[in-house]
Formats: sequence, structure tokens, C-alpha cells
Amino acid sequence: MKFTEIFKRDRIWTVSNLLSISRLFIGLLLYYFIVSRHTYIAIVLVLIGVITDYADGWVARRRGETSELGKILDPVADKVAIALGSVGLYQAYGLPLWIVVIIISRDILILIGSIFLIDKVKGIVASEMPGKIAVTVVSVLLLSYLFEWLAIQQIFLYLSLAAIIFSFLFYVIKFMKIIASKNEQ
Repeated sequence: MKFTEIFKRDRIWTVSNLLSISRLFIGLLLYYFIVSRHTYIAIVLVLIGVITDYADGWVARRRGETSELGKILDPVADKVAIALGSVGLYQAYGLPLWIVVIIISRDILILIGSIFLIDKVKGIVASEMPGKIAVTVVSVLLLSYLFEWLAIQQIFLYLSLAAIIFSFLFYVIKFMKIIASKNEQ
């Protein structure tokens, strides 16, 4: 399956896809409000981002709107929002650069692997719960920096690192199993 075929055979304007698309805009707004130190607006945006992250999948399943496009939009929106929020927090609140690099590197590697698999499996590999958990833990890390809760920042730095490593390894194993099963056919 070619990437352009996804748009030809899928419904694009569904409630669940609109929720995912909204997270792209939330990411841009989040970056702006973080670097301009509008902390409470940024916090509300993080919370809305987390809620829409869980809501888009729930709505898609509930309304029968699960789509190949949605399987792309959901993780890409997560990655954009988390990357922009992380960079903003590095610039304005002192989030360590090493965790920003790890967050963005993991997301880029998973995205590259997913694009590679589109052709291999003739479809999109959906996001899994370890990825959702990692996004949620990283979101709490972002909130700890926005609130400047020094006492829990170190804890969530290392919890985020653990969740990122676990979810990355989960996806590597999943991708390897998919490739192995396709090679057996």
C-alpha cells in the first residue's frame, strides 16, 4: 500500500480524526504558550492533549470510525505535541536537553519503522498501550516542569526514560515479529 492510497480509500473527516488533527494545533499552541511562560494556558493545553489522545481511539471504536488515516494521525499528533512541548520546556523551564533528545529520537525511530512497515504489511500498524502510557508519563513530566514542582521532576524524568525505553523496545519487538511473519508467507 502506498501512503497516498490511504487518503483515497479512507474517510478523512471523522470525529476521531478531527480529535487527532486538533492535537497537532494543540502542539503548536503549547509550544507558544510554554516559551512565552503562559503556564496555566500551557497546562490546560497539555490536559486537553492527553484527553483527546485517549478520546480519539475511543470515539473511533465506538462510532466505527477506525481508519488507516487515523492510525497515522493519532501517533503523529502525539509525537508533534510532545516534541514541541519538550523543546519549549527545554527553552523556557530547564527541561534537560538529554531527555528532549531521547523523546524526539524515540518518536522519529518509531515513525521511520512505521513508514517502513506500511509497504511490508500493506496497512498501518496501530498504536499500542505502551506507547500511550509513555506519552502519558511524559505528559506528567511536562506538567511537573510547567508547575515547577522540583520535588517530583527527577522522579518523572526517570519514569519517562523507563517508559520511553520500554515502549521503544515493545515497538521494536512488534515490528520484528511483523516482518518475520511476513517473510514466512
